[in-house]
Order: sequence, then structure tokens, then C-alpha cells
Amino acid sequence: MKGIVIYDSWTGNTKKIAEAVASVNRFDIFKVNEAPLDLRQYDILVLGSPDIKASFSKATLEFIDNVLLPKRFALFITFGAPFWGQISSLICFNKIHSLLTKKGSLCKGKFMCPGFHAKFKTYKGRPCEIEINKAKIFARKILGA
Repeated sequence: MKGIVIYDSWTGNTKKIAEAVASVNRFDIFKVNEAPLDLRQYDILVLGSPDIKASFSKATLEFIDNVLLPKRFALFITFGAPFWGQISSLICFNKIHSLLTKKGSLCKGKFMCPGFHAKFKTYKGRPCEIEINKAKIFARKILGA
């Protein structure tokens, strides 16, 4: 399967997960502001962002507006806010899922991961090896989905 991982990362948390996913599947990997906009030659897009107030980052949303998608996609998100972060991430998944399916692509999986939040000082040392391994499991699952 030919795939691509595209991500935005503000503090490095999302980048760690993107690299883990890409390494398992040998997918191409790009930061969102450097990514190609025509992805139809790929079998799957794996798109990741930090959770920014229950949404993907502005750069990622702009990318979604302009991208030509492959037939399938998967999503991942990192969050740092305690308690609210998981709820906020679920809201975000629903928004982004809707945007991408309206463009004709089919979702093959979602993954969320806590990461260190610089302002709240939560989830120090995360994503850690446990989350990196969970991201790798997610990467394997989307191949079979």
C-alpha cells in the first residue's frame, strides 16, 4: 500500500506520532505546510494535528480545503489538556471526519494520544514509548482495514 503521513506539530508531540506511523508502513511523511496537494496517487492519507480548541490546526484545515484526496484516510490527534482534551479530540475527529468524507474519502481509523502541554504542564514526558507503540499498532491496523 502506498501511503502518506501529513502532520502539523507545534511542540513535537504530533511529529513523534507521525514518525512512528510512517516508519511502520514506510509511508512518505511531510509537515503540512510542505505537503503536496494532489494525493490521488496514494492509497491512503494519514493526517495528524494537535488538538487546538476542538479542531485541527489552522494550517491543517487550510490543507484539507485544498487537497485532492486518495480514496482512504486515517486520522490522529495529540492533546495536552487534562480531561477536556479527550472530549475535545472526539469533537475534532467528528469535524475532520465529516470534512474528508464529504470530499469522497473513506475513513480507515482514528488514534488519539496525550502529549506534554507547555501551558498546563500536563502529560510530562509524553508521548512516551507506550504511546509510540500504540501509534505503531494503529499504523499496522490501518494497513489491514
